[in-house]
Amino acid sequence: MKLFIAGKPSMARELAKCLPEPHRRGNGCIRTGGGIVTWAYGHVLQQAEPQDYDPKYKRWKAEDLPIIPTEWKLLISPASKEQFHIIEGLISSPDVDAIVNAGDPDREGQLLIDEILDYVGNEKPVERILLNALDEKSIHESLGDLRSNGDFVHLKDSALARSRADWLIGMNLSRAYTLSARRQGHRVVFPIGRVKTPTLALVVRRQRELDDFVPVTYYVVKADFEHKNGMIRAQWQPKDTQAGLDSEGRCIQEEAAKDILSRLAENPDGTIVENKSPRRRRPSACLYPCRLCRSWPASATATRRSRSLTRPRPCTNGSLRPILGRTANTCPSINEKTCPAS
Repeated sequence: MKLFIAGKPSMARELAKCLPEPHRRGNGCIRTGGGIVTWAYGHVLQQAEPQDYDPKYKRWKAEDLPIIPTEWKLLISPASKEQFHIIEGLISSPDVDAIVNAGDPDREGQLLIDEILDYVGNEKPVERILLNALDEKSIHESLGDLRSNGDFVHLKDSALARSRADWLIGMNLSRAYTLSARRQGHRVVFPIGRVKTPTLALVVRRQRELDDFVPVTYYVVKADFEHKNGMIRAQWQPKDTQAGLDSEGRCIQEEAAKDILSRLAENPDGTIVENKSPRRRRPSACLYPCRLCRSWPASATATRRSRSLTRPRPCTNGSLRPILGRTANTCPSINEKTCPAS
């Protein structure tokens, strides 16, 4: 019998529905005619803290840094302890002869199940099911295309490297920055993270740019051109290779702007090579009465016989409040001043 281990209960339930009957709910699992389906609650195993490697690390000291484990340890998450032991018991059950990794089809989903199998010392064959969607058709297709779990060891290694890098950066730099700050009189903890610290740096850098902002004068060249259909006002759009531009593509050199003006004066004739008109999107039709005027759009009608509404005129003012089940032979007009319709 196969044991399917999903990464979360919702995935396990959908997977069990697509396995042969009978279905019977057990303690932390679902037994079906096609195997047993159980689940984890995310990472049921967590990285050990530095003091779990050596009690001396419980006290933060600069001379102990960097802390680099020679053999990495995992601990059972207290919140998932019961479910972990259920999974462990199912893996070692004599009724189970094969295991299917049903974690999410990404590196974290791969590691989530693989680390459980490694922790309990599993020696039974393991297959991998890739559930990219949880509809019945997709699940049945995936069940018919089980692959060897060994084909995805690179995903596990990638997630494991990310996890350990997070640990090394977080544990060591948080202690180093905090100890340095305490020597300067601070009494707070400075948590450092591989993701949150660079993100915070982006916010700080942007705020410093705003604080140090200095207004810059830039020049815009506009010109009026005579055309048989009337006057055309145009604005010069400099190319990226134009001299005198700042990082935002604006002309900050007066000489460059004046040079453009002089060249236009010498050769004012040109050819229109393309004419584009911006498409204007009409506002969505107002299917419900406007809160301000408490009435239906003027073109909206309804009949008791058909109970259907024609498409009303757009209402673009005020908030909308749906009134359900209202029918009438005719509907009052909208107050054009209160709720303008196009």
